[in-house]
Amino acid sequence: MSSKVYKDKHNNIIKFNPYEKKRRYEVNGEIMNGCTSVIDPRFGKDGLVGWAKKKPIEAVEWQMSDDGYAIDEINKYISSLKDKVKELSERDAKTGTMMHQLCEDLMHKKKIVIPKSEPLKTMFKKFKVWWGKMKYEVIHTERTFYSEELQSCGTVDLICKKNGKYGIIDLKTSKTIEYANYPIQLFAYKKMVEDSTNLKIEFLGLLNIPKDKEAPISFMSFNVDDQDYLEAFKLCLKLKEFEKQHSVKLKEWKQKLKTKKGESDAVSKSTVQ
Repeated sequence: MSSKVYKDKHNNIIKFNPYEKKRRYEVNGEIMNGCTSVIDPRFGKDGLVGWAKKKPIEAVEWQMSDDGYAIDEINKYISSLKDKVKELSERDAKTGTMMHQLCEDLMHKKKIVIPKSEPLKTMFKKFKVWWGKMKYEVIHTERTFYSEELQSCGTVDLICKKNGKYGIIDLKTSKTIEYANYPIQLFAYKKMVEDSTNLKIEFLGLLNIPKDKEAPISFMSFNVDDQDYLEAFKLCLKLKEFEKQHSVKLKEWKQKLKTKKGESDAVSKSTVQ
């Protein structure tokens, strides 16, 4: 996917670079916050998820050592286990990406070749049945929006219309949609859409298409007047800014330690001489 460029109602030029890490979102040439990069680290999705992946592997390594396995056997098994964890994470991410593409194609009535492999085949079947029942009119899919007040951008899965009302639906392929960061993301999207366009968003929903073949598709709706989730996003912004300031102070502190160590080493050297 190449870069996508949009112009909002204020004539801001919004650019989405899906393969860029540092310049994923730009507005008028200036790097802008991404919605999920503001929210997810504040909910432990970076550090804690990495910690959660490491601990079971460390426990297996510990148990194997206690059970008398040789060090080379342990290393070989742990290395294989880490590869499997990485492969599983990548597979889940690819499944989510492919499912989003299939959903978007179906929404736009494009010709679709039904997936052959699981869990994608069953996931798409579930969504197709659900989508056929809902009768939504598609307004935008995978469109990027910007809020000057939030100084953030976000790419929205679906803006649709039903019974004369506009709404946002965010698609998920997780085991659950009960995480607090999901509705925070949804309400931030609402703010971005309304700040970028003349649309008034009157309904919000999270749609979960689980990878588990036995788990049903689920939909969670939210009261658009509930301001707590948008306030939570603003708090995440403040925390991100605080973390940035802390990082600067930490860098200064480390430099001072380095300078003091250098001075101490110089004094010790001159004393010995």
